[in-house]
Amino acid sequence: MLDIDYQILKIIFRNDEKVRLKKIQSEIKSTRAIKIALSTINSCLERLEKAELIKWIRYSHVELTQKGVNLAKELLRHAQLLELLLYNELELTIDQAHEESEKLNLMFSCETINRICEKYNHPNFCPCGNEIPNSETCYCGEDYKNSS
Repeated sequence: MLDIDYQILKIIFRNDEKVRLKKIQSEIKSTRAIKIALSTINSCLERLEKAELIKWIRYSHVELTQKGVNLAKELLRHAQLLELLLYNELELTIDQAHEESEKLNLMFSCETINRICEKYNHPNFCPCGNEIPNSETCYCGEDYKNSS
């Protein structure tokens, strides 16, 4: 999965799962301090739609499918568990751990993330105080990779 795809999934998930293109562009600009062209966002949405992660009504809104919700939760879980590891083991500040976990999130396998989860006895909260989503199944990429 590309980082931009992850960012878009996360934005849709955090906006009650329905959002318009301009909102996606605006949130990427505010969090990443870069402006992404709408054509680039369109390409990402087409890729996510092909992978059956979103439903997209052009010139209207984008929403997650159940598969997209599951993947977004799993990716959020990955980032939060990495944040916990970085905070506890490397003694980064909460902000540093959060920032770094976002950069590293897509580089770790589900197996590694699950080991981090086990190491910390399946924590309920990350250092930021946000709830870590439960995950009975790992949705972190096989289905997405196969459909891309």
